[in-house]
Amino acid sequence: MAKRGKIGQAKHDRKVQQRLDHYKEKGFRVWADLPGRARPPKVGGVIPDIYARKGSELIVEEIETPSTKYSDKTQHQKLKEGTKKLGGKLSVKITK
Repeated sequence: MAKRGKIGQAKHDRKVQQRLDHYKEKGFRVWADLPGRARPPKVGGVIPDIYARKGSELIVEEIETPSTKYSDKTQHQKLKEGTKKLGGKLSVKITK
């Protein structure tokens, strides 16, 4: 996993919180990899930023900053394969 600076990490965490709120509003049960929250379960051996479940629907999201969007390809591949095995949908979002 690539390292972010303080500003990049703050942008990342804000986007994770925003996505968590988005899925909660839609009635999903959501786990987010944020300080002070219960961590999401591993998917493909990796803890994703967002793990959202509603009935049989599963959404896994990974949030990247412009500085990490190309450096975490191995992590993205593991998440993609793990999400597919679980019958879910993976999305990678880039912060601004």
